[in-house]
Amino acid sequence: MRCVAYTGLSLLCINAAGAAELGSATLRGSRAYEATPSYQVFPATPAYPADQPPPDVPVVLKPVTVPGYSFEVGARYWYSTGKLSKDLFDDPRSSDLLNSRLTYDGLTAHSFEAFGRVNLPSGLFLKGFAGVSGLGKGSLNDEDFAFPGFPYSSTLSDQRGGRLNYAMADLGYSYAANPRADVSLFGGFGYIGEKVNAYGCTQIAANPFVCVPAIGSGVLAITEDAHWGLVRLGVAADVKLIDRLTLSAEAAWVPYAQINSNDSHWLRIGTTAGSFAGPIPQNASGNGFQLEALLAYQVWDCFNIGVGGRYWRFDARGSGDLEQSVIGFTNPASQPMNFTSERYGAFVQGSYKFGTM
Repeated sequence: MRCVAYTGLSLLCINAAGAAELGSATLRGSRAYEATPSYQVFPATPAYPADQPPPDVPVVLKPVTVPGYSFEVGARYWYSTGKLSKDLFDDPRSSDLLNSRLTYDGLTAHSFEAFGRVNLPSGLFLKGFAGVSGLGKGSLNDEDFAFPGFPYSSTLSDQRGGRLNYAMADLGYSYAANPRADVSLFGGFGYIGEKVNAYGCTQIAANPFVCVPAIGSGVLAITEDAHWGLVRLGVAADVKLIDRLTLSAEAAWVPYAQINSNDSHWLRIGTTAGSFAGPIPQNASGNGFQLEALLAYQVWDCFNIGVGGRYWRFDARGSGDLEQSVIGFTNPASQPMNFTSERYGAFVQGSYKFGTM
């Protein structure tokens, strides 16, 4: 038996038969042993999932990828003001003189919107937005023009408690004009609802027959409830000014705008001869346009913020069944009417984009 040193503290004794095997054995601590370790070697890669950043790296929003498609959803606040006016003309069988004009002005709105867009692989896209707001401020100037025995009248009323709601939806096609600019053509439909209420009545001209003495500001005098239907045809462009900063502009022509409205002169609705039987139905059609511009900054790959402005105007000609609504009078003719709606203001927005960018 031969004894050999195994470690510095002990001896290993083997017989002669095993001596030969010892010569080829790998001893712990030797170079040969370390080159082919029997214990588990931990990988150099981190233990957290490969698709997640290390805990000490700041997390940023990344866009979700949907091959061939891209989506955008967002919210917007629009501060605007505007007016709604109408002209009432004389019975066309008698004259074409202007009888009356009602102008609701200073109609301030704080609108909250939701909007979205879907881009298809073919270059087609769908986009739209919808908003709602109260009309808490404004005024009504009601003018009646002079005729024999009746001097010119002009009254003022406060507008409050009104509302504004709207929605637009478009289908379009977009193409890259150059690496930094896209151009789009689109067409679609829209809806705008405007309801205004006039309280009180004060005469500011010399007419002694209308609102003399003045009617108190707590009395509801007139309500106009108008609903517009629109057809839109437009062009839009997006231009990248610098990295992450984009200027967008959109112009929509409205070749057809239809308004259906009801005018309620609450103080004249009654059951006696000469009173109105109820709201006066009015209808008109015309055209208009809508303009919009936006300056957007790309905070992250999938999140944008922006500031912009809008201007809308619509004009329509039609008629009101004024005389047919008067109790005790029969008049088959409707009186001609013109309508104008105008609104402009500034907005801020934020949006999230995902899909193929």
